[in-house]
Amino acid sequence: MKSLPINLNTFGFVEREKKNGKLIIFRCGRDFLYYALAYYKPHTFSPSGLCPQKIERSGVFGLRIPWWMMWSALQFTKVPETLKQNGLYLSINGKKIENYFDFLFAHILPKNISIDQALLNVEESVDRGEVSAIDIGIGMFGLVDHVLFVYGYDDENFFVFDTQKLPMLEYEKQTEESDNRFIMKLSKEVVRKRWTRWGRVWRIVPNKL
Repeated sequence: MKSLPINLNTFGFVEREKKNGKLIIFRCGRDFLYYALAYYKPHTFSPSGLCPQKIERSGVFGLRIPWWMMWSALQFTKVPETLKQNGLYLSINGKKIENYFDFLFAHILPKNISIDQALLNVEESVDRGEVSAIDIGIGMFGLVDHVLFVYGYDDENFFVFDTQKLPMLEYEKQTEESDNRFIMKLSKEVVRKRWTRWGRVWRIVPNKL
């Protein structure tokens, strides 16, 4: 197995928050971005510092909007600026995201890449010690998707970080059920099965310019 240089005992794992006993939905993109920043900037982004809930309340990534408006990506209007301030940049399916409109178009109509290219891009990111996510369909023929931070890979699987365990996604929790670290084993065959026209690879890397 190849993996990012992460200490699993000290990394800033978080669990998806609940309201009235129910998990808050449609926050996987926010949680991935938090994990990316917790990897690169652990002293600022952490469960006791800028955690996902504080990020959302403070508008670090963008506007606070109801779940039914998440398609608009208005919750991510400030992501390119926030990443730039931290010496990073985001690309989605090879398209560098410089502003909100880049993000919106990559979110609604991403550049189409093959599943083989997607798998290769993710593995290359891990090999370089850089952050990536696999974004796969979980409903409505891929229009409803789920973004997963990729920690490592082997020949058959990705090992990913989540903040919850989705019942419809065929992945296996690698820690005890009572453990709030959602380290999951996701078969590459599942990724292939769930890859659609809207599949995406998110990459966050240091800005060397």
